[in-house]
Amino acid sequence: MRVALLVAAIAPALAAAWAVGQLLNETTTTSASYTWVDGLDLGFHFAANELGLLMMLLVSGIGAGVFVYASGYFSPTAAAATRFPATLLAFSTSMLGLVLADSIWTLFIFWEFTTVTSFLLVGHKHQDPTVRAAARRALMITGGGGLALLAGLIILGNEAGTSTISELTPVSGTAATVAAVLVMIGAATKSAQFPFHVWLPGAMAAPTPVSAYLHSATMVKAGVLLVAVLGTVFADVTWWKTLGLAFGIASMFWGAIGALRQRDGKLILAWGTVSQLGLLITLLSLGTAKATFAAISLLFAHALFKAALFLIIGEVDIRTGTRNIDELGGLSRRMPVAFAVALAAGVSMMGAPPLLGFMAKEAAIEAALGLAGTERIVVAGAIIGASILTVGYTVRFLIGVFGPGPDTAVAPRRLAMTIPAVVLAALSVAGYFGAGIVTNIVGPAATQLNAKADVYELIRWPGLKTAFVISVGILIAGCALGTILARRSMTEPATIGAESADRAIDGVLDFAPKLTAAVQHGSLPVYLATMATAVTVAALPFLGELSFDHVVLWDHPVQGVLAVAIVAAAIAGGFVTSRLGAALTLGAVGTGISGLFIAQGAPDLALTQLLVETVIVVGFVIGLGHLAHRFPESTGAWTTTRGVLAVTGGVAVVAALVASSASPTGTAPIDELTTASVDEGGGNNVVNVILTDMRALDTLGEVVVLATVAIGILALARTRTPETAS
Repeated sequence: MRVALLVAAIAPALAAAWAVGQLLNETTTTSASYTWVDGLDLGFHFAANELGLLMMLLVSGIGAGVFVYASGYFSPTAAAATRFPATLLAFSTSMLGLVLADSIWTLFIFWEFTTVTSFLLVGHKHQDPTVRAAARRALMITGGGGLALLAGLIILGNEAGTSTISELTPVSGTAATVAAVLVMIGAATKSAQFPFHVWLPGAMAAPTPVSAYLHSATMVKAGVLLVAVLGTVFADVTWWKTLGLAFGIASMFWGAIGALRQRDGKLILAWGTVSQLGLLITLLSLGTAKATFAAISLLFAHALFKAALFLIIGEVDIRTGTRNIDELGGLSRRMPVAFAVALAAGVSMMGAPPLLGFMAKEAAIEAALGLAGTERIVVAGAIIGASILTVGYTVRFLIGVFGPGPDTAVAPRRLAMTIPAVVLAALSVAGYFGAGIVTNIVGPAATQLNAKADVYELIRWPGLKTAFVISVGILIAGCALGTILARRSMTEPATIGAESADRAIDGVLDFAPKLTAAVQHGSLPVYLATMATAVTVAALPFLGELSFDHVVLWDHPVQGVLAVAIVAAAIAGGFVTSRLGAALTLGAVGTGISGLFIAQGAPDLALTQLLVETVIVVGFVIGLGHLAHRFPESTGAWTTTRGVLAVTGGVAVVAALVASSASPTGTAPIDELTTASVDEGGGNNVVNVILTDMRALDTLGEVVVLATVAIGILALARTRTPETAS
C-alpha cells in the first residue's frame, strides 16, 4: 500500500504546483468544456478562476501531503492495499472537479461523486458494525442534502435562464426563494451544519488520513464553497441570508460546546470543525465585502491548521495506542516535534499572533463590527462567544494531549507521518510573515465573489483597535476556560443526535419493504391505475402552458376517420366481457394506428406496428386458452374507476404532448440527418439508416426485447397445466 500511496501522491502534487503557478502569475481564467447534448446545454464545463485555483491548491496540496502521511500511517501489511489509495485518489479527483465546475450540472455530478467516495472511505474498516453505521449515516444525510440541492439547482437554472455558473445573475421571487432554501439545505448537510452535523463526528471512525483530508480541509468545504459561489445569485433573497445565519450561528455554538465535552482528541477536532464551518457560513451569508474577504482568509487558514492537527492526533494514536486525553501524558517531552506542530496549529486556530489564523480572525471580527443595528449585535456577539469557546477547547486539547501526567509509552516516529504535518504548521507560521503573498492568493478569490473586497488585505499588526482589544479578551477568557476544563474529568457525552439519525434511517429501511409489499402486490389493475394516476399528476404542470394554435386536426380526412375508429375500438374494449373480444379490440386499435402511419407517409413504421400487433394478438389468443373465456364480474364502482382513470390518463398524455410540442427545444436536425444518411450511411431511406446505422445499438436492444417476448409467447403456448392436459 505504501508504494501505491506515494505513486498516487504525484497527481495531486502536480495539480497543486500548477495552481501555485497560475496564482502567482495572476493568469486569467482557464476554461475547458465537453459538450454532451448541445441542444439541451448538457456537458461538462470547468473554469480555473481565482476561487477555483485557491480551492485547487488546498485540495491538491493538502491531498498530496495526506497521501504521503498515509504511507506512514498504514502498516506494510494493511488490508485493502490498492482499494484505499484508489478510492482516496478518486475522491481527490471528484473534489477537484467540484471546485473547478462552471456549470451547475457539472457541480452537482462531482458533488455526488464526493458523497459516494467519502462513503467508501469512511467505511474503510467495513468489518466493524460501528464503522458501517457511521458510513451509512454520512451517506444518507449528505445524499439527502444532494437531492435537495438538485431540486434547488433545477429551479435556479430555470429562473436564471442558464446553467453556467459564471453567467448566473441575481434572481428573486417565490421560485428563487424556494431554490435558495433548497440550495442552503444542501450546503448545510455537506458542511455538517446543525442539525445535520451528526454525521461528521461519527465519520471519525474513518482512518485519520481520511479525517484530515475529507473532514477538515476538503469535502466539508464543499458546502462553504457553494454558499460562496451562489451568494451573489441569491443576494436579493431574504431567506438565503436568514437561513445561512441561522445555520452558521447555531453550528458555531453547538460545535464548540460539543468539542468542550469530548475526551477523544479526534472528536474534539471534529466538533471544532463543525463550529468553524459555522463561522464560515455565517460570514459568507452576510454578503458584505469585508465578511467575504474574512471568510476566504479563514477558509485558507483553517485548511492548514486543522489538517495539521488531525495529522498530529493520528500520529499520537499510532505511536501511543490511544486518543483519549485522560490516558495521555508527558507527550510534550516524548514527542517534541509533534508538540511543536500541534502548538503552532493550535495557536493559529485560537487566532493568536504570530500565526495566519490571527490575521484571518481579526478580519472576521472587524467584519462583524462593521455591521449595523441588531445584525451587528447578534453576529458580533456570536463570533466573540464562539471564539472564546474555540480557544477554550483548543487549550483543553493541547493540555490534555501534551500536558503533564504519567509518561505515556511512545513508539518510534515515522518520518512519513511527521513531514506533512510539519509542512502544514510551517505554512501557518510563514503565512503570517508572508501576509502579502497570502493576500495575493486569497484576495483575488474574495474579489471574484465581491468586487468591493479588492481593498482589503491581511495585516500582521492591526494596531490597538477595537478588534484587537476584543481578540486579546477572547484569548484571555478562552485560555482560562480551557485551563479550568482541562483539570476536570468529564463523562463521555451521549450521542443522542447520531442515535436519532440512525433510528430514523432504520425506520425508513423498515418501512420501505412494507410499502413495497403494499404497492407491488401483484395486482395488474392496481399497477395500471397507479401508472395512470402518476401520468395524470405529472401532466398537471403542463396545464398552464396549453396552446392549441399549433395543433392541426388532420392533414387528410382519412386520418380523422381512422382516429374515430381507434377511439371507438378503445371504448369498445372497455365494455366487452370476453377476453377474446378484448384482445380483438386491442388489435383493432393497433391496426388503426398502423393506418395512421400509412396516411402520414411512414409505411415502415406501419409494417412494424402491424407486426407488433400481430404478435401481441396472437400471443393473447394463445394465452387465453389457459384462462376463463370471460372476465370476472366487477362492481360498478370498479368499472367507473377504470373508466375515469383511462379517460384522465389519456387526457393527461394529450395535454403533455400539446404543451411540449408548443415549446420545442432546439431545431430538428432534419437536414443533417438526411445528409448523413446518404454520405455516411449510404442509403436514401433516412429512417432505415437511422435504425440500422446511427442508432444501431438501440435497435439491437429493441430486437432483443421482441425476441424475448416471442420466446415467452412460445413458452406460454407450449405450457400445459395438469388441468388442461387432462
